[in-house]
Amino acid sequence: MKKTLFGLSFIFLLFSCSSDDSTNNDGENNENPIPTPPTYAMTASINGVAFNANNPFGTNLYTEHNMWDYYPTEEYVRFIGRQDGLWGNPEINIWLKRDLMTPGSYTLYPDDGTNPGTHAIDLIDNSNDELENTVTGTVTILEVNTNTKIVKGTFEFTTTDDYNFIANPVINYTVTEGTFYYQYED
Repeated sequence: MKKTLFGLSFIFLLFSCSSDDSTNNDGENNENPIPTPPTYAMTASINGVAFNANNPFGTNLYTEHNMWDYYPTEEYVRFIGRQDGLWGNPEINIWLKRDLMTPGSYTLYPDDGTNPGTHAIDLIDNSNDELENTVTGTVTILEVNTNTKIVKGTFEFTTTDDYNFIANPVINYTVTEGTFYYQYED
């Protein structure tokens, strides 16, 4: 009987002791914690109006396909921020060149469809008949986590309705205080 009790006690102790000291009380791994994503993958102020968005499906996952062939998927990763879901409006698209997805500030130039440059950004507002051609701006990549595949950063840019905007742009949208937090791979 003593052997049985001793054996059961030993088994109880064996299974009740945790050998993994790298987790906290929430079950998160303390050595490589996965950060809790913000409520919105992309935020900004568009002409002073708050813009809070996720991708069209409500997450912070990248978009597998690029809508323009001068942003090939093998060279660029695309993040969509669409306010109010699948059929929502407005939308901001950010294209980051994969081989330049490193922390730093990058200047955005007018996108004429022939030379996308390092990174690009685009505003689409379907609530009016105006175009939103990017004039200039900045994308700042703050962090690229190769373990969690998360990239986060900030942006600001201006747009014009005129295709011939380079010489004398008339600004129709000013986007400031932009933030993004996206998973760039599965």
